[in-house]
Amino acid sequence: SCSRTPLQDNTVLSRITLFNEHVKQHQQWQRINPFSHYSVKDMPKRCFLKEQYGTAPPGSLSEQRALQAQVISLQEILQLCELINEKCTASDGTEVSLPFGQLFELYNHISDKLLGTLLCARRHKYVDFEGETLFQGRDDAKHVRLLRPFEELRAEIADKIESIRCLTTERPVEHPELHDN
Repeated sequence: SCSRTPLQDNTVLSRITLFNEHVKQHQQWQRINPFSHYSVKDMPKRCFLKEQYGTAPPGSLSEQRALQAQVISLQEILQLCELINEKCTASDGTEVSLPFGQLFELYNHISDKLLGTLLCARRHKYVDFEGETLFQGRDDAKHVRLLRPFEELRAEIADKIESIRCLTTERPVEHPELHDN
């Protein structure tokens, strides 16, 4: 009395297959989820490649937030380099630099995290300064200098920002119910 067409069977089969796939993904997540076990020793040991250790899973919201933070950091570095270039005291015409005290006063109106931005910019080899770190008052006379011409730095930083933004659009968030918020 109940007659089904092959199209209806395919739709039901595809839904069953989709549901079973979702169940398998959920079981996989529960195996690696540290909060789903009563004891840590019940949890299977996860394996990572060296370059994956300490990074967010691809496609997760954590990865998206990390990429957004990288863009913000690079924008702040660009703003810092631009400020040094605009307000520089070039004594011999080749070195573009600014005393830390003057930079601190100018940058304080923009952001309260100058030292972190300076350290990050030095790690990326955009700026350099004498010593391990700089302190307001003590190191006001030390110069922070750009390591390359500003236009070159601007182009490089803009390329990095664009490549990160391309990554965020290439990788949609997979299974939001399984990832952190």
